[in-house]
Amino acid sequence: MAIKLDTSTITIEKIIVHSIPRHRKGDFTLEPQYSEQESSLPDGLRVFFKDKVVQSLGSNKELRVKYDGDSVSPVSTYISQIINSDGSDLIEQSKLITKYLFEIQDGQNASGIVVVIFGKINDKGTCIIIKLERDEGAQLELDPVTKSFNIRDVKDLMLTRKTKIYKVGLFIDKAKFKVNYDGSTADLQIDPKTKKVVTTWFIEKFLGCVPIENPKTTTKKFYDYTTTFIQSVEDPIKKAKYTQDFNSYLQKNSQKISAKEFADDYMETSDKDSYNKYLKEKKFRMSEFPKDNDYIENKIKTITMLFANDIAIIGKKGTFDKNVKLEPQKDGTTKAEIVSKVKSVR
Repeated sequence: MAIKLDTSTITIEKIIVHSIPRHRKGDFTLEPQYSEQESSLPDGLRVFFKDKVVQSLGSNKELRVKYDGDSVSPVSTYISQIINSDGSDLIEQSKLITKYLFEIQDGQNASGIVVVIFGKINDKGTCIIIKLERDEGAQLELDPVTKSFNIRDVKDLMLTRKTKIYKVGLFIDKAKFKVNYDGSTADLQIDPKTKKVVTTWFIEKFLGCVPIENPKTTTKKFYDYTTTFIQSVEDPIKKAKYTQDFNSYLQKNSQKISAKEFADDYMETSDKDSYNKYLKEKKFRMSEFPKDNDYIENKIKTITMLFANDIAIIGKKGTFDKNVKLEPQKDGTTKAEIVSKVKSVR
């Protein structure tokens, strides 16, 4: 499983602010106001923004994400350039980030402030993007001398509650951190713990990311989808076999499993093709993923076969296929034969 970033070790080294006006989609008579240089960063402001980032990413709305290879968003490229240049390209790349955000927003989005930070976590580079929405009456003035916004003014707006942190994204070079995700986000307008599908324009359209699912969630989906598919198989004998095989597969001594492996090892070709098509419709991958059986542990211990005459056969792991003989009959019924001593009658 992915390791949670220790955000408490963040050091903020460089910071810059840009402003986005409210505008209708496609209306380019307005444009963002860009800072032409980084903001000065006294220690008090370093601590203030670090605390805000740590607080947001430490909430129950934090979500690990990875870059989506199918996304058209260029933001991942700009982020990587900031990290790989050790922050020296912060000004130009942060302008490109702000420009792209401006282009994809429409009239429903309030005017906003974009804060882009270069920092370090355990001496490794990180890029942090903070998207703030502000009341229309909240002013942010460009300094005519430096042609830049002062980060202290952003702090003052936040402290007067006229500006709130709604969205935060922290990104890293996952190869250097040896993790399987590209960053951690917090969109304070959604709750990933209760929302079944976590997707917002900030995470998906702007940042070009998709959530990293918890192995427990992925295993649950795999179980639910595969069980539903097996139940759709018309042949009762084949259905019983697939159910027993699936239970055994989930309990095998392996830390990783995949729908492709299960289908290749246990399904007939015609069913395998249908299964593959079914999972594609559900947008569930055939590739390997880490196994976590916590949710389904009690569901895979037994197999139950219920006949039309209300007779049921219940077998434990590994016993059903060895002790129950099933034979199809000419009239469409199924003959079940059990040869064993009677243990009890309830």
